[in-house]
Amino acid sequence: MSVTGERDTGQGCLTVAIRMPVRIFALVVILPVRMAWDALAALGRGLGAGLGWLWRRVVVEPLSAVARGTGRALRWLGGALARLGRVLIAVPLVWLWTAVLVPAGRGTATTARWLVRTLVVVPLGALYRYVLTPFGRGVTWSLRAAGSGLAALVRLLGTGVVLLVTHLLVRPLRLLHTAVLAPAARALAAALAATGHGTGAAVRWLLRVLVVVPLVLLYRYVLTPAGHAARWSVRALGTAAGRLLRYLVAVPAVALYRYVLTPLGHAAVRTARASGTAAVWLGRVLFVVPVVAFHRYVLTPLGRAAAWSVRALGTALTWSAEAVGTAVGWLLRYLLVVPVVALYRYVLAPVGREIAAALGHAWRVAGYISRAVGRGLKWLARTLIGDPARWVWHTVFVPAADAVRAVGRWTRREVLAPVGRAVGEARQIVQDALRTVRVTVREARADARRMLFGAPKSAPRLPEQSAAPVPDLVKRAPEFGKRVPPGHR
Repeated sequence: MSVTGERDTGQGCLTVAIRMPVRIFALVVILPVRMAWDALAALGRGLGAGLGWLWRRVVVEPLSAVARGTGRALRWLGGALARLGRVLIAVPLVWLWTAVLVPAGRGTATTARWLVRTLVVVPLGALYRYVLTPFGRGVTWSLRAAGSGLAALVRLLGTGVVLLVTHLLVRPLRLLHTAVLAPAARALAAALAATGHGTGAAVRWLLRVLVVVPLVLLYRYVLTPAGHAARWSVRALGTAAGRLLRYLVAVPAVALYRYVLTPLGHAAVRTARASGTAAVWLGRVLFVVPVVAFHRYVLTPLGRAAAWSVRALGTALTWSAEAVGTAVGWLLRYLLVVPVVALYRYVLAPVGREIAAALGHAWRVAGYISRAVGRGLKWLARTLIGDPARWVWHTVFVPAADAVRAVGRWTRREVLAPVGRAVGEARQIVQDALRTVRVTVREARADARRMLFGAPKSAPRLPEQSAAPVPDLVKRAPEFGKRVPPGHR
């Protein structure tokens, strides 16, 4: 077991030999340092508390009061500058917008509408009125004339067919009925009535002679020629209508499509194709070809050369670094690292551990001694200095502080309050001056508007700004010697 209570665990003879002398030397050296350190720490804590109290009472609280008063003054000054900026900047800018820029924009819009109407709407209207409308009316008149011709032809053919049917069928049938069939029927009825009963042969002969033979003759020599004539008429009518439709509608439409619309479409397609080809050619010649040539003949060789140079330099540096690193590593290992490791392991480490342990032991022992000395010095200081100082404070300084506080109240009431009222009056004077400047600028703006654009319908009225409150510079000044709560600073 060692002196410090540490258990020996197979330590070397060097450690056992240097342990006690090192600890004695460390205690002799560390004790004054620890006592000085404790004294400086106590002095620092006392000075910190005193300086903190002085800082709060002498610097922070007065500066807080000054900052509050300055903030109120700056807030009032900012409001005054805002009102002045409104009068001198915002109102002229609004007047510039409403009296200059808006009329200029309306004039520009009117000019743009006139240009669009003159350059686009009027030419398109003229094209529609003097080109497309006459062309459409001509096509409509052609179609109407063709339809009228076809209708007249159909009416003529219908009239011919009606006349043929009337003269070839209706009138012969009517004549046959009135001249042949009706007298024959009346004669047959009279014969039958006279004789009472006729023979079958006589009836059949009469029916054959009076009915069958006339009907066969009517079908063979009247209806068949009339049917052939009607078929020929309808066929001729269809052929004529087809030829009229072909030469009055189809042929003009095909000619219009072949000789007008097709060339116009081909011309438009060729124009668009030529424009696109020219644009592609220009883009290729002016942009693609220079960029490709610059990339192919400038950037690519430069990049390849730079890459080859960097690769070669990197390879050389790598080989050199590997060789130098191997040599330097071998030299450092056997000339420096191995001796240093041996020195650290077998000499410095044991000595360092013992020195560190000795310093820690001496620091703890010096702490005990320093605390004992400090307690004695504390008792002496309290007896010889603290108690007399407390008696002097309560007997002398507290009454003096009360007197100074009374003087401060009187100063605030008799000096600072009149100064605050004077500042309020000065502020009122400045507000009156600003109001006068605002009225003058408004009148000058109104005169300028009347000179440039005439009298307006209704002049805009500026709202009057409410007077800002007088900054209370002395209202919340802290009393001397009176501690201000943290929440009211």
